[in-house]
Amino acid sequence: MTATLGSALAMVIAEVAPAPAAAAALSGTSDGVVLVVGSTGATGRRLVGQLRAKGIAVRAGSRDLKKAQGLGLGASGAELVQLDVLDPASIDAAMAGVTAIICATGFTPSFNFKKDNPAQVDHKGTDNLVAAATKAGTVKKFVLVTSLLTNAKAVGQQDNDNYKFLNALGGILDEKLKAELNLRGSGLDYTIVRPGGLSNEPGDKVGNLIVRGEDTTFGLDTDPGREISRDDVAAVCVEALLDPRASNRVFEIVSSPDAPVLAVDKWFV
Repeated sequence: MTATLGSALAMVIAEVAPAPAAAAALSGTSDGVVLVVGSTGATGRRLVGQLRAKGIAVRAGSRDLKKAQGLGLGASGAELVQLDVLDPASIDAAMAGVTAIICATGFTPSFNFKKDNPAQVDHKGTDNLVAAATKAGTVKKFVLVTSLLTNAKAVGQQDNDNYKFLNALGGILDEKLKAELNLRGSGLDYTIVRPGGLSNEPGDKVGNLIVRGEDTTFGLDTDPGREISRDDVAAVCVEALLDPRASNRVFEIVSSPDAPVLAVDKWFV
């Protein structure tokens, strides 16, 4: 997709999109069930843990329930449910009665590339979730984790080495952008979180959180940070559920040991 096509697609979505929902957030930690999609992934399991630590009811969706159980997600108090983003019936069953969704899926290379590829998992699978959430009628909030540089072509970053390297994996950033645009045009209240390079190290080992606006951070040496702890990614997603200032916005997040500590109430200003 060229930069012109990417821009045109964004304009079309904007023109046909329903009026955005009023600023929405969970009214508190007891306001219904949060469905975590991709719960057995490295970021997803952190989401489950942080939500449960706040006392929020969690439904942990996974294709592999045995893996979810083995990771201790059930022991945390989360309800484990079978969910395949390419199986609409499983999505509908998992989504029944949920108040919010956090989607932290991403394709994992495998020998089943016809199914495990970015066009299927990151694009079609996310679109399936959005369609089910719209139909359910109970979903107040949809938080989607994507990546820096999803919109690179439209903002003059098509020659960025980071974009070219990542997008070589089946066009993954382009597919994530399509999913973002579909969510933005759905009428659901959303927050899109675009993290930098993901680290499994705790936040205090990677640096202090930096939260920036849409299309401002590109993984360059001149950026204030390039990596981020998965712990911090999860924390931003959880807070986006609870803070109405995160409504219908895109945030790009990285970290740096040189950045000042950013108070939680300043994340979504």
